[in-house]
Amino acid sequence: MQNVKIQSKIREIIQNYKEYLKNAKLRKFYRIKKNWKNMNKSVGIAAVVGIVIIIGVIGFQLYDTSYQRSTVEEYKKDQLSVKNVVHPENPQFLHGLKINKDKYLVGEKIFFSVQGIPMGLKDAVNFYTPEGILFIQYPFDGNEKTNFKHYWKPSLIKRLGVCDVEQLMGEWTVLFAGLPNEKLHFQVTDEILPGTEEYYVTCNEVALEMPLMTDPSISIAP
Repeated sequence: MQNVKIQSKIREIIQNYKEYLKNAKLRKFYRIKKNWKNMNKSVGIAAVVGIVIIIGVIGFQLYDTSYQRSTVEEYKKDQLSVKNVVHPENPQFLHGLKINKDKYLVGEKIFFSVQGIPMGLKDAVNFYTPEGILFIQYPFDGNEKTNFKHYWKPSLIKRLGVCDVEQLMGEWTVLFAGLPNEKLHFQVTDEILPGTEEYYVTCNEVALEMPLMTDPSISIAP
């Protein structure tokens, strides 16, 4: 009888430890856990990070000044002399989520990725229009993959009631369905990417270059 109790206790300890490891991974992914130990070490790390950030900012400023962007109107007037119509790369981050820019023209592809998904975590990345309409949702399961990347393109789509190109222009919102209070934003400007104008004249039955969207009723609006 005593051996049975000991074995039961051991199983309980092992199960509790597994739950602890699982919760620790989730906290790490969402960056909720805060560690205030080893303050001297943290100060040193902070100093290194600060130097890296300063170097990164200087590098980005140099890149930004060398990146000469022209408006769509300028491009239409003189295509030969215009090198760049779109806005430069400027990655935006929310925990494990990254999108490649903070500004897009209508008709541009929006590239994004999610990294470091822990096992046991099931969630979704939701994209909302400036009017708060859930435009697209990408579910993920940490038991199936720890990283993924994709792209999509804002478009006119009848079933969502998005039938005017102006509905796509403005500030979009990105969030994890499981963390509705933490949000990432990007802008879709009032310029249309040259060569894509025909796609923004009438409403489409199916969105452009878009995978299947899950049931929006399970998500939380921004």
